[in-house]
Amino acid sequence: MFRSSLALVLLAGGFLGAHATPVTINTPFINFENRAINSLGFSTGQFLRVGANSVTPNGSAGTTGLAALSGTGFQTNIGFVPSPLNPNFFNQYFSVTPQQVAGSAIFNPWTLTFTNGADSAQAIVQMQSGAQMAPFVNSITLSGTSANPTFTWTPPPGAIVDGYRVNIYDKSLVNVNPANGPINSGQVTSKNLQPNVTSYNVQPGDFTVPGYAFALNKNYSIEISLIQTRDHSSLNLGNGNLESIARVYADFTPNNGGGPPVNLPVVLANGSYQFNMAVQAGQTYYIDPDVAIGYDYAIGLGDPNFQSVLLPVGIGDGLFDIFGYDNSNNLVLLADDWLEGIVFDFGLGGVNRFRVTGIETAAGLDPANTTAFVTGLTFAGSGNFTGTQTPIVQNVQDVPEPASLALVGLALAGLALLRRRQQ
Repeated sequence: MFRSSLALVLLAGGFLGAHATPVTINTPFINFENRAINSLGFSTGQFLRVGANSVTPNGSAGTTGLAALSGTGFQTNIGFVPSPLNPNFFNQYFSVTPQQVAGSAIFNPWTLTFTNGADSAQAIVQMQSGAQMAPFVNSITLSGTSANPTFTWTPPPGAIVDGYRVNIYDKSLVNVNPANGPINSGQVTSKNLQPNVTSYNVQPGDFTVPGYAFALNKNYSIEISLIQTRDHSSLNLGNGNLESIARVYADFTPNNGGGPPVNLPVVLANGSYQFNMAVQAGQTYYIDPDVAIGYDYAIGLGDPNFQSVLLPVGIGDGLFDIFGYDNSNNLVLLADDWLEGIVFDFGLGGVNRFRVTGIETAAGLDPANTTAFVTGLTFAGSGNFTGTQTPIVQNVQDVPEPASLALVGLALAGLALLRRRQQ
């Protein structure tokens, strides 16, 4: 069986002076990667990845990388992508299609060359014949919001699972655009787990890089990855034995509060929050994106309708307005000053979208805190929820009023709401 931890060859371009530092490669790798949507700026899709866990001297010291595919003449640079956890990390991604995965030249050997001045080193890596893209894990939930939150996930039915990997990124550190300064993936911790372990409890002791300790009220993104290894053993889950990995991401901000298990979203480029979770009819699911003065909720294509909503307790004055839409896409007031903690049912068949407003700016909710406004949802049928929740960030006076309200009722309600929301 061909392994990626292959022979390492040091090529001396000339006499090594007394002060020269030979180029050293540690753990070269090649694997398939299936990467879900994320808020970190990482590309989404299916890829072939090549690189090395550590190359010294690293890219900051001038080392560059080159990947060449045997028998094709194709070659490309390997990027230096450091982080606090992996300061000498290099990798490069190549988009691939299912047809290419089924069999093509990408299964030929790749030569990875890292060069610093007159010194260089090489490693040969190769994908195993028959390797496939790994599938994503299902719903990621956060239990509580304490100093050591617990994340739980569900393996996809019938999938080969040799292990899991949990990576956590400090979002304040992430930079994927060289124009904005040095590249930094923001990764601050990583932990491999056995295939029978489907939860991870964040422990401050897992954050071992000095200066990057786990902190409350900091914005993080967690990655839960399903791993398939070359030898399909769970004894070695490192990059050198990696055949395929499927990465799913969710954002979270830990604090000292508590609450029910929360299904976590990722943040889209347009500011909406994307969910991906299996749902059963009539069961309550708690979701919690960033907050503003209100939200627009919408199901995804083919999702079951929303059946009910349960709004959180302890936010502002605890009164909210719930809107639906008529056949002309006009807002229709369904509930005025709906009380916190009381289930609102949308009626027979449910609805495919709705809006909640009435969150006072004086409530002081942090727009970057994904556990600040936990919303309970039930669904009219079973299936997958892949919908979105988009924050409303206009000034209160700019929030559209429902077209179907009578003028007198609208005037009276408007005066009452204005007084309440300007507190």
